[in-house]
Amino acid sequence: MNRRNIMLGTAGHVDHGKTALVKILTGCDTDRLPEEKKRGLTIEAGYAPCRMRDERIVGIVDVPGHVAFIRNMVAGAHGIDVVILVVAADDSVMPQTREHLDILTLMGVRRGVIAMTKIDLVDAEMRELAAQDIRRFVQGTFLADAPLCGVSSITGEGYDAFLGELNRVADSCDDRTTTGSFRLWVEKSFPIRGFGTVVSGIPSGGEVRVGDRLHVLPGRQAGRVRNLEVYGEQADLARAGECTAMNLVDVDSDLLHRGKLLSGGGDIPCAAMFEADLTLLPHLPHELKDYAEVHLHMGTAETMAKVAMLEGRPLGPGGRQVVQFRLNEPLPAPAGERFVIRAAMGDWAGGTVTTLGGGRVLGASDQRLKRGREWTIAMLTRRRECLDRPADWTALMLAEAAGAISQAELARRAQLALRQVEPLVSELLRLGVALDVPAPAGGELLVHRDVVASAREAIEQVLEGFYQANPSRVGMEQAELAAQVECPRDVFEFTVERLIAAGTAERQGTVVALVGRGAKLSSEDARLCRQIEETLERAHLEPPLPADLAGQLGLGEAKLLELCRILIDQGRVLRLDAKVIMHAKAVAAAREVVIALFRKAGAFTTVEFRDAIAISRKYAVPLLDYFDTARVTVRNGNRRTPGVLIRDLLKGS
Repeated sequence: MNRRNIMLGTAGHVDHGKTALVKILTGCDTDRLPEEKKRGLTIEAGYAPCRMRDERIVGIVDVPGHVAFIRNMVAGAHGIDVVILVVAADDSVMPQTREHLDILTLMGVRRGVIAMTKIDLVDAEMRELAAQDIRRFVQGTFLADAPLCGVSSITGEGYDAFLGELNRVADSCDDRTTTGSFRLWVEKSFPIRGFGTVVSGIPSGGEVRVGDRLHVLPGRQAGRVRNLEVYGEQADLARAGECTAMNLVDVDSDLLHRGKLLSGGGDIPCAAMFEADLTLLPHLPHELKDYAEVHLHMGTAETMAKVAMLEGRPLGPGGRQVVQFRLNEPLPAPAGERFVIRAAMGDWAGGTVTTLGGGRVLGASDQRLKRGREWTIAMLTRRRECLDRPADWTALMLAEAAGAISQAELARRAQLALRQVEPLVSELLRLGVALDVPAPAGGELLVHRDVVASAREAIEQVLEGFYQANPSRVGMEQAELAAQVECPRDVFEFTVERLIAAGTAERQGTVVALVGRGAKLSSEDARLCRQIEETLERAHLEPPLPADLAGQLGLGEAKLLELCRILIDQGRVLRLDAKVIMHAKAVAAAREVVIALFRKAGAFTTVEFRDAIAISRKYAVPLLDYFDTARVTVRNGNRRTPGVLIRDLLKGS
């Protein structure tokens, strides 16, 4: 079968001839239910294959027109790419004509043909009047310039011209994209003993093959696709926009019903709250109040929900606002998914259920968002602007991560297939929007440049404040600096390295300093620092205690420690514990003894280290504790084994 993955669909008032027109187009009667035969009207959406003039097959969905079955119309309309708006010449525009067109507009349909049916029942003058009435009705809508064709399903008059226009409009419609994750809202579901469960619907994204596993949402079920049918014929592959039926095994048929979402990945959130871009229809009689209760329709699912106006004001007719829906029951909430809201209130339309508006999902939540928060509104507005631009959407999800994440995690956050994200990431890296961050366990993570820019600004601000409070200090211990900068550790370390590479900062031992800042010493303090360093260098592995050293130099202990802090910042001396300050050269010599012991035996005790270095326990223990902290050694009971900093060095020996 030569197929196009787009879906045609009818719309219009009850008894205006939608099903009869579909029957001529397809040769199929889409009214299959006994109740539909008995009452002579469509209750549920019906699907059939339609052969176009180029012999390719497209799907067509015939939606119900009666006001009592609008909920089924909404469910069927979510998959339509090209609409056939059916208006009877003897009846003209009626209430469900208007509501159907409203719903199609809200669902994002942008192409269509107008079929003025039952022209065999009126004369030429009435045809012209009806056509004028229809043209006035569609003015200002996506059908304003759509072809309008008179047709009779009884005599066949006008059918060839109508079919020609339908083919032309369908040819102008791009096929549905299949690069994302597979998604199908279940229209129908029933079990077959010994075979599993059969479900049908129109996939809204991606593709599925026999043997694939699909997640059932909401819930934690996953089933395997045993068989596939597309337009009633056996197939190995079904794509977005094609009428699809599948036999699923390994699922509980009682939990798989209309309104469930089948997903090819586990990246779609199910939530009792989600944020959305909501637009009200312009011809409503009055505004929608904050926290109003509405019927929410998304895909084939529906539930009651309350609308929290995040901008803190009611929404008037034709208005647009970012909102949070709080649902009576959790629903899958794919980003970008379209929805419709309807109301059942006496003051809307004589007590009937009325379509109010609709929009698109911006994200799911696990907490109630407060109204009037500028940051929240700005974030959701940015999401709204990026929904139809995959690269910008992916970049935004990376920025919102506020840290370094893997490509797989980025794909999950963006709700895109990994194969779809990979080329987008390559482009973001080329543009410098995304940056590669070395992962602790190897490989690369991704971070948005704005996240790094924020971390850089925070690091520089903390260091500037530190210098104002400590003008004689070279810089801050990196651990102390990290504790005062609010960002993930990997982003902090990556940003520090970039500052050093750019010549803005430098590292002196474990101290991070801004180039050209700090350590403004008087000539006397500079002389004392040199004297302290020389004394500690001569003492080598057995330095005097701070109190003793202060006495030797004729200083108070507080002044000595202040000057030692400067030398520590510069990496010239190291403080092993509260009582031992040792020259960096002596510590380096002790490190070589540690490496020699590891090469000899693979591990050693404190006593073995003390004897090998020939110093007292008073100095041996602080040295080993320092090496543990510096990840040169790892303490396991009474023994030390190699730490991560020297394991590679030892492997090469």
